[in-house]
Amino acid sequence: MGHWRNMILVVIVSMAILHLSHAHNKELPPKKLPPKERANKEQNDYVDMHNCIRKALGLPPLCWDNKVAKRAKAWSNKLKNCQLVHSEGGGENLAMGPNLTALWAVQLWLDERKNYDICKNQCTGACGHYTQVVWKNTKHLGCARVKCDAPYEGYYAVVCNYDPPGNYIGERPY
Repeated sequence: MGHWRNMILVVIVSMAILHLSHAHNKELPPKKLPPKERANKEQNDYVDMHNCIRKALGLPPLCWDNKVAKRAKAWSNKLKNCQLVHSEGGGENLAMGPNLTALWAVQLWLDERKNYDICKNQCTGACGHYTQVVWKNTKHLGCARVKCDAPYEGYYAVVCNYDPPGNYIGERPY
């Protein structure tokens, strides 16, 4: 039963990602949008990508929170050197890569799902980013992206903060 459930979940998430990717390709590239529209699109990408997997798992959707986003922005500005170090306080996912977008950053975290053993509630590899994305008690999300300084030209660092935070040892994410 668990195998079929996982297969169905993979199909649903894949279809949603394909849909988001297809919709994304029909729009103007982000850098050609006016700044305000670009910010709104990026914000929607973060929320939609998070809520896609949460919906597939029967979890409540996350809402964008400007206060949480302000905290993410403040920390992202300290990561322009692309040395990913977490801030204090928990409930935070980080990613870095060349031309990294909101969609690809969240996808990196979702890819850790394969390392989460739901039966044992354990990670068999890196999975803490995934479990934070799907933490059942989290309600708010705020993210920011910053362009890295030399020698990482063309790279971006992404910070997403979650409120309330998750990943409490011994608790199940969902």
